[in-house]
Amino acid sequence: MAIEVLMPRQGQTVESCVILEWKKKEGETVQKGETLCEVETDKAVFSVEAPTDGILLKVLYPAGSDVPVLTPIAYVGGAGEQIPGIPGISTLSATSAEQKPFVQTQPSPAEPSPAEQNTTSEVSTTAGRKAVRISPRAMKLARQYGIQPETLIGTGPRGRIIERDVRKIIEEKQKSLQSIAEEAARLSVPEEPSLPEHPLIQQPAGKEGGIQGQREMSIPPEGSISVPVIGTRKVIAQRMRESLQTHAQYTLHALADARALLQWRKRFKESPASYGYREITINDLVLFVVAQTLRRFPELNAYWLQNTIQRYTTVQLGVAVDTPKGLLVPVIRNAETLSLAALSREAKRLAQACIEGRISSEDLSGGTFTVTNLGSLGVQYFTPILNSPQVAILGVGTIQPQPVMEGEEVKFYPHMGLSLTVDHQAVDGAPASRFLKALLENVSNIDLLFAGT
Repeated sequence: MAIEVLMPRQGQTVESCVILEWKKKEGETVQKGETLCEVETDKAVFSVEAPTDGILLKVLYPAGSDVPVLTPIAYVGGAGEQIPGIPGISTLSATSAEQKPFVQTQPSPAEPSPAEQNTTSEVSTTAGRKAVRISPRAMKLARQYGIQPETLIGTGPRGRIIERDVRKIIEEKQKSLQSIAEEAARLSVPEEPSLPEHPLIQQPAGKEGGIQGQREMSIPPEGSISVPVIGTRKVIAQRMRESLQTHAQYTLHALADARALLQWRKRFKESPASYGYREITINDLVLFVVAQTLRRFPELNAYWLQNTIQRYTTVQLGVAVDTPKGLLVPVIRNAETLSLAALSREAKRLAQACIEGRISSEDLSGGTFTVTNLGSLGVQYFTPILNSPQVAILGVGTIQPQPVMEGEEVKFYPHMGLSLTVDHQAVDGAPASRFLKALLENVSNIDLLFAGT
């Protein structure tokens, strides 16, 4: 009997993965542990390995497919073995020149793991108690949009309702509302007059013509390309939209005196290599200051959970990292307890793992405050978007000379732009301003922080 290859689960919050590339083709010989394909979660890229020696008998999903976890994606076995659930169709040998047609049916879902069973939620209906298998993320989204889970059809393992099932219903409702709005607008707004025919003006084909017809043309211009929104980019888009929908965000901007940071950076670069300080960057210094400052302001080191504000006494510091596949935010654990050198090493380790696609799901979860830095790109101020459910995020800008009054003279000193975005549902303007003020003082007096750690 052929052995099924399941889409692996990568963390409890991952509901599906995108198949990036098949490394093996149907009919090829594989060895146990050899990479069959690469898949991408909302966080990183992983390899799916062959469960046994044999032949890759059948690929159930092509590259680019978004497949729920714990779903069969391929079968491995010996030549001529029967694929389970496909009666009357024999598998192919490794040397077969022809391939018989394969009709893909819905694969039998695997038995749910204990962890999956624990994440299943139950809801009540007016007709009595009815158990509904639904993931926590899907339940949260359904409640947010007022959708009854028992009205949904699950496409996850064993009929479990997952996030994309809820999103499908939301999109259908939005399209329906949009169609009604467009029809109402069409009936209430008179048609615009057509443009007169002219040799230099190309009239669109059909009876619509004119300006209205040109607006309805959907032919893309030459030289354009279509980029599918999948994997990491799709998750980034969803989370940014959800962040703006669920948080009342406002941003405070300020300038921090950066002379002390630059002086320490210079000292580190000139220090002996054996000290291990040469690789410390300006961003490392900022992360250190943020972690130490947050110890005094737990209201900024918190989650917004609708009916609860969860404040933390330890700083799980998220650091935004730009990668070829999009923005990732690994977490430096207990950042307030780390020395500057230890924090710098951990930040670099996590960033490198993100860029190389080796980052684990655990390293990308549990952050309580986030720092994102665009200073190296010349940006002085910007408006960072909250990393939900966190209530605050700090944007770090470039260092530029700024005028400062000293007596009756104006002098120019290097200053760094800082942009603090906060959820007004959890933190008012005054406490957020006090945190930002303390941060400015600690940046300009970082020597005192070194003495206290």
